[in-house]
Amino acid sequence: MLISKTKEKNLESLIGYLSGSAEKEEASFWIPAIWNECGYTNILEEKDGEIRVHPYAFLTEHLTYVLKMSKQYGRTESTDFANSVIYSSLVRYSTAWDYDHDGEIESGTFLRMMMLLPLLKKMGVTILYILPVNRYSKLNLKGDIGSPYAVQTLFDLDPNLHDPLLDGAADWNIHDEMAVMVEVCHLLDIKVVVDFIPRVTARNSEWVREHPEWVYWIKNEALDGFKPPHIPELGFFEECTPDKLETVYNSKETAEFLAKFSQPPHLVDSDLWEELKQRSDATGEELLTLVEQHMGITTSPAHSDWINDVQPIWTDITFLRLYQDFAPQVRSYLKPDQAPYVLFDTIKCNYYPGEEPTQELWDVLVDAIRFHLERYGIDGFRIDIGHVLPTPLLTRMFSLIQSMKPDAILISEDLFNRNHEKAAATGYNIMLGSGWNIMTQITKENLIGYASELPQLKLHVFACAETADTPRITSRGGVKLARMISVFNHFLPNAIPFLTTGFEMNEEQPLNCGLGDNTNGAEIPRAFFNQIQINWTNPQPMLPLLEKLNQCKQRWLSLVQANHFFIPESPEGVVIYGYMDEGQLLLGLFNLNPEESVQVDLDAYIPGVKSYRVEIDTEGNGSEILRTGNVIELQPQQAIVLSHSNTY
Repeated sequence: MLISKTKEKNLESLIGYLSGSAEKEEASFWIPAIWNECGYTNILEEKDGEIRVHPYAFLTEHLTYVLKMSKQYGRTESTDFANSVIYSSLVRYSTAWDYDHDGEIESGTFLRMMMLLPLLKKMGVTILYILPVNRYSKLNLKGDIGSPYAVQTLFDLDPNLHDPLLDGAADWNIHDEMAVMVEVCHLLDIKVVVDFIPRVTARNSEWVREHPEWVYWIKNEALDGFKPPHIPELGFFEECTPDKLETVYNSKETAEFLAKFSQPPHLVDSDLWEELKQRSDATGEELLTLVEQHMGITTSPAHSDWINDVQPIWTDITFLRLYQDFAPQVRSYLKPDQAPYVLFDTIKCNYYPGEEPTQELWDVLVDAIRFHLERYGIDGFRIDIGHVLPTPLLTRMFSLIQSMKPDAILISEDLFNRNHEKAAATGYNIMLGSGWNIMTQITKENLIGYASELPQLKLHVFACAETADTPRITSRGGVKLARMISVFNHFLPNAIPFLTTGFEMNEEQPLNCGLGDNTNGAEIPRAFFNQIQINWTNPQPMLPLLEKLNQCKQRWLSLVQANHFFIPESPEGVVIYGYMDEGQLLLGLFNLNPEESVQVDLDAYIPGVKSYRVEIDTEGNGSEILRTGNVIELQPQQAIVLSHSNTY
């Protein structure tokens, strides 16, 4: 059965297939009870926060509910970033579950992701940002299932995201399943942004066979212990700016590092290269493995572009060779026979471009952008390490995106708020920013400094204490801290509340810990590399608080504007910020102390206001309580949002 290209017909066709598959109801499956937003009643069994249901019947009723629910939303092309919430999902993880209770966790799928959409709407989500869904490599596997960032092709999808419930829909394919998920998001006025990976590729990328010169190669013996050079003259985590090039290239370790690289296989031995390709085609053997065995070279693992970074190398991916020559700034440091190589500076093609672009590769990357927009109808991209792409390539990408979708959402991975003007000038309208880093150490100085600079930003940043690349905030300070910081992040100016999948359930297991690692290198399960599931049966989730935060912000949206923002003085260990305009006031109070309560005399900091309504209280004391008097006692790590209006 084909799914038509019309939005409602897409969903209606899907519902038609599911409802017509009732005869397949021999099997049932278990799902978290919290997913039952449609109020499905034909529950076969219920225990420990799960329900057992017939999958086709449940999904039919659920998607019919979503279709009815969609009538209250109008599709908007532009995005109001001041009234947005972003939910970041790794599809295979967000709805991973032991559906048949056989002890094995099954992958999430595009179809099952649709079960979460009503919950996302309750939290006010307007942008679904999905981490890579492309088919990825199983060679040099990280963890037990491999990293979604080891993308093998930008033109196909991870087959694990196909739902076996749709096996009988013979004319559908996995591309249709993703397209339908996007269309259902649109019915609920949720924009969909995908992670696009244009700077790296799997070490056995599909492109290697026809274009070995598109990646970098090293000698086999260099693979063991491969890592970028340590530069003792420079400090920890320094950016490779032009003034540091001489120091980097004169380092002894750099010379040893450059000697590890090789020319690509077709230049090492063209006849043997062709022979190995033919053998791989005939036998199905992995081409890269054959090259390693018979030519003594392999694709180079990737590493950080920051000098003296402690991040381990990325053994499953390699950088794409965006230029066929060396940047003019470094040619004088290189030997005449230097093979193509990757170093801190060569990664940053924005600062150190060559003069001979790998033009055919650039064309393919631009075509992949077009493919995603046309085939899936998505609303934008987060460009993975896009800040290091050559400016001409990024300009081509953005020009195409904006010509096809003028209101596209474009997210920069830039890690620091200080680069906001550059990101905005490039064409981005959202930036990761500094929040993740500031909130690795939640101190009054850090939070006030961060909040103070937000009103001046030229674009919106993520308001979050965790991302898919950081440990969970619950692993840093527990649930009370997570609840407090969630309130803190929800009302900041020029900052979009950002929810990493699982945050709503107080999940402790991370997706990854590449940034702000607090594990000391421990081998813990991580969703980027291991088959794990979110604690969807947590009896005390964050979700009700997130729902209340969204409702509160909607009530005060006209007040919560950057020009109304202020940060008053506050007692030691307490942060206060708020919005005030024409007799209206919204005020957030945050006790950062994990063990001590603090009394706040509001008259001392907000004089002239004698009564407040309690909008949010993380201690669960309810809302709509009119609080009189001028002293509030904040419990350890408690957040309270108060409002005042001349109308009450």
